[in-house]
Amino acid sequence: MQHIELTARSSARAPLARWIRGSAAVLLTLAAPAVSTWGALTTGLNGTSPAVGFPPGYGVTFAATVAATTLAAVLAALIARRDALAAIPVSLGIWAITGLGVVAAGIQLGQTGLTQWGIILVAASLIGAAVGMLVAARRG
Repeated sequence: MQHIELTARSSARAPLARWIRGSAAVLLTLAAPAVSTWGALTTGLNGTSPAVGFPPGYGVTFAATVAATTLAAVLAALIARRDALAAIPVSLGIWAITGLGVVAAGIQLGQTGLTQWGIILVAASLIGAAVGMLVAARRG
């Protein structure tokens, strides 16, 4: 009889545990692409519109964005398992749409650096989502 009671308790906790794991996956994958802004905050990105100057070494921040996003998606997949199959594409889809907006703004303003920033956001989102979903599908 005691075994049945433990099963009932664990099944009652299952939805809460899934929600917590899914929320952690969403937060991880939403936060990771923000790495792309750290270069602007720490290296002195300055100017407005056509006069914006992208500091040297900014490309390293772009590469770090792809790496951090992919790592976050893999961690999200390991934490949330099957729930990550929904969490990863939704949260990284938001970043992909943002990246497309940045690309459009960069093209309209004639800003190569801004356009590249958007391309990296889109690439990081797609690569991270692909890798994360593969891990989640295998782990599921």
